[in-house]
Amino acid sequence: MDLLAREVTRSGRRIELQPREFSLLEYLMRNAGRVVSKTMIMEHVWDYNFDPQTNVVEARMSKLRDKVDRDYEHKLIQTIRGAGYVIKETP
Repeated sequence: MDLLAREVTRSGRRIELQPREFSLLEYLMRNAGRVVSKTMIMEHVWDYNFDPQTNVVEARMSKLRDKVDRDYEHKLIQTIRGAGYVIKETP
């Protein structure tokens, strides 16, 4: 991830991300190896308090996974059921 150019590559291939997807991936990467909850994501990426009725985090996470992990055997973004999400570089 190149923060200045706002570009993301994986295995030499450029990944096109929407601004919110970029912010979400950046937050996950800054917390790599640590589980981040939906509440934490809402507060840091969307800058507002978590509404338990919204599925905005799940929807964006699904789109982000499709772009970042779809073509690769090792999935970087993982769901920790009941806790949140984590990004891990190694399996």
